[in-house]
Amino acid sequence: MTSEATDHLLPVWLAAQRPRHHFLVRCRRGGFPSVAAEVMSLGTPPVRLCPLPGPLDLPSDKEGTLLLNDVAALGLGDQIALYDWLGTGAAGLRVISVTAEPLAALVARGAFLEGLFHRLGAVQLDLTTGEFSS
Repeated sequence: MTSEATDHLLPVWLAAQRPRHHFLVRCRRGGFPSVAAEVMSLGTPPVRLCPLPGPLDLPSDKEGTLLLNDVAALGLGDQIALYDWLGTGAAGLRVISVTAEPLAALVARGAFLEGLFHRLGAVQLDLTTGEFSS
């Protein structure tokens, strides 16, 4: 499947999923701007962006859509903080995490929390291959 064909899957996939499902999108390096544009236009408002690497800026109201760029760049302390934050009253929030790195490989190496991986990636779309899972 070509990258152009897989890029067309994202809007369909965003619209088809239940509103509060968190999901993980793997894209090729440099693909974040196109993913962000789709999420900004199709995400449940308010749509907020937390660019990573950088400070983990989490909204206090836990409503709408939170887009995490380069989630693989999170350090251990921020991974723990995000895991804990998601575990307390985030039912009104959809988190869309984007990465160019395969997070499962980072989990296997001990560089990414397995619990956070499962929480963020209950539904996964790989734009590099067109594969998805839930």
